[in-house]
Amino acid sequence: MFCDEVTFRAIAGQGGNGVVSFRRMAYLPKGGPDGGDGGKGGDIILKANPNLNTLFDYKAQNEFHAENGVSGGKNDRRGRGGEDLILEVPVGTKVFDNETQDLIFDINQPNSSYVIVKGGRGGYGNAHFVSSTRQAPRFAELGEPGEEKELRLELNLVADVGIIGFPSAGKSTLISVISNAKPKIAAYHFTTLVPNLGVVTLDKFGGNKKQNFVVADIPGLIEGASEGKGLGISFLKHIKRTAGLIHLIDITDPDFISKYKKINLELNRFDKELAQRKQFIVLNKIDSITEEDTKVAIDLLQDEYPEIEKVYAISAVSHTGLKELVIDVYNWIQDNKEQIHEEFFETEEADHKVYSPHLEDPKRNLISTEGTITKRDRYTDEEYEAKIFRVSGTRIEQIAIMTDFTNHEAVNRIFDVFKKMGIDKMLKANGAKPGDVVKIGKTEVIFRG
Repeated sequence: MFCDEVTFRAIAGQGGNGVVSFRRMAYLPKGGPDGGDGGKGGDIILKANPNLNTLFDYKAQNEFHAENGVSGGKNDRRGRGGEDLILEVPVGTKVFDNETQDLIFDINQPNSSYVIVKGGRGGYGNAHFVSSTRQAPRFAELGEPGEEKELRLELNLVADVGIIGFPSAGKSTLISVISNAKPKIAAYHFTTLVPNLGVVTLDKFGGNKKQNFVVADIPGLIEGASEGKGLGISFLKHIKRTAGLIHLIDITDPDFISKYKKINLELNRFDKELAQRKQFIVLNKIDSITEEDTKVAIDLLQDEYPEIEKVYAISAVSHTGLKELVIDVYNWIQDNKEQIHEEFFETEEADHKVYSPHLEDPKRNLISTEGTITKRDRYTDEEYEAKIFRVSGTRIEQIAIMTDFTNHEAVNRIFDVFKKMGIDKMLKANGAKPGDVVKIGKTEVIFRG
């Protein structure tokens, strides 16, 4: 089933915990710490599959989880990393942060892949913390939680050309005979309720299989589509990612010129640039009228619209006139490849770069104040007024979230890091005194001064 917009939460794997362990060997009485590091949590990766044209697989599931990393082991054994979760999506999928509505990625290249949430780092085992002043550390790090994001995926089909026209103009029949697409076909309005993608290879038209292009059958438009009538803008948006348009017209419809005008009017109302896009004007169903009437119809259309240089007359049912149309479309695509790529891919890549997660300096820290709080001294049991300071920084927040605050040696390490990173001096410069509260992410410690 077709689906072009879904929302779900992506949760990367948590890193495995580091381990506290000491060697116990008869011939090595003072073997020292040998606790291994935990494995990294799995990432969630979005990969563009050119054979997909729907997001339906993600409609019924609200959350996707990558595998957690495994905890470390004795003898410096590192835990196994969590397996990445790869979610395949159609080419043309835009990925938004559903909370900020920012565009994160525009997946417009076949087989391209993007890490959408990163797995957490595995915690260091106690063997990692051995130093000249700490020869037998009895603490290890916890695994870092994986990233989480609420995502909205929006599909805009990517094709070289799109087939447009009023319902029952023969779009589904045309795409079925010139490409490998197999849409449902019937003789009533709105047979096509979903866009169809197909690959046209020129081996059936005098060329070879390496000569090909992608065509999209866009569901029938009606007057007022740009305002949401009929299938409305739900499918008009898919035309935006097609470089050219095959405008299919039912030559047996006595009102075909008026309908040609209405379709272009809807395109212009929805997006003025669409109305300026290259159109191949195609009169379909010539098998139902005489050759003379076909010529009359072409003359009538060109008299009304002199700017139309060429009109194709075809019968999708009997395959009449298809070769000339297909070859002309292919040649136009080849002649305009650079311009098409610039218009439909490079601009979107620019958006991608703008909205990519910003890589901050992990050693840069900021100090801010958040008022005061009444605390009780743990030694004297007397109440006192403590200032609240917040320390913000990529690396210090990561260390805090991976610290086991039930272990006093692990807590001591936080204050060692304060000194090494200059946070102690920054806090004192902002008026911090022993007993004040220091918040780091969701955790807090009492400043020692």
